[in-house]
Amino acid sequence: MEIEFIYSNQDPRQAEARDFLRRFLRERGVLANIVESEQPVKSPTVIVDGQALKDERRKARNMPEKMYPATSDIARFLEKHLWGAWT
Repeated sequence: MEIEFIYSNQDPRQAEARDFLRRFLRERGVLANIVESEQPVKSPTVIVDGQALKDERRKARNMPEKMYPATSDIARFLEKHLWGAWT
C-alpha cells in the first residue's frame, strides 16, 4: 500500500491528522510506504494507491472547512483500502 499525505505543519489540525495516520497504521500493523509532503495547503490530502480521499466526498459538509477531512474520514478511507470494501 502506498500512501501519500500532503499537509502543512503550520496548521495544528493537519499535524494532528498526520499523527493520526501514522498511529492508525502502526496500531493495526499495516505495512505501507508513506510519502509525506509538507506544503502550504489549507487542507491535508490523503492519497492511497492513487485514489484521493477528496474524490470520495460527493457533497460538502455544512461547516466552514467544507472539504476538510476528519480523522474518522481518514480512518474509513484507509479501512476501505485495507479490506477492499468499495461499496
